[in-house]
Amino acid sequence: MTPSSILKGTAVLLLLQGVSTIVLNLCGFKFPPALLAMLLLLALMLKGIIRPRTVEDVCDILIEKMGMLFLPAGVSILLYLDIIVAESTAIIATVLISSLLILVVTALFLNFMLKGKGGEGK
Repeated sequence: MTPSSILKGTAVLLLLQGVSTIVLNLCGFKFPPALLAMLLLLALMLKGIIRPRTVEDVCDILIEKMGMLFLPAGVSILLYLDIIVAESTAIIATVLISSLLILVVTALFLNFMLKGKGGEGK
């Protein structure tokens, strides 16, 4: 990990973020620019235009610091704690129902995929 590799990776990520923000503003779409930037990065990496090594060092640093990046979300929870408590029943029900739904859909999909591979899931 060298300073130049970190700088190069940061420049690539910021360039993709800027391009995605400009494209979304020009098109008028309501879509998260960061998600579009990640999709652009994926496409460019799959095409071989950007090598994974280019952004690997900066991504390692971002993953190390991920906990700190969630700090603003934690502060927001504290700011709106009264609303969260008032709506706790709806929040808990939503989390439980969506978790159960995800579990069922994942199990059905896995079962379907295993059956499609010659009946290995039997």
